[in-house]
Amino acid sequence: MSCSGPGFWNIQFNCLLKLEFKARTKAVAFADDLMLAVRGDSVSAVENYSNGEMSKIIAWAKRNKIRFNDEKSKVMLVSRRKRKNRRQ
Repeated sequence: MSCSGPGFWNIQFNCLLKLEFKARTKAVAFADDLMLAVRGDSVSAVENYSNGEMSKIIAWAKRNKIRFNDEKSKVMLVSRRKRKNRRQ
């Protein structure tokens, strides 16, 4: 949470949500958390799209003098593709 209080944080965070993300990207916020959902035809495509969108967020953060905690940032792959069973 911001040291300036939740109201100020909401105003700042709202600007982040108004960044121009590509159509394949959806930004969702809850309290002081942000989730980017990125669609693509392959894992490498999603990785490339995500890197582009993250560069927008990083630039926004630098302009607003905000630092994100790398240790709390996570990536999760969700896919409809069936996994191959591995023999053990």
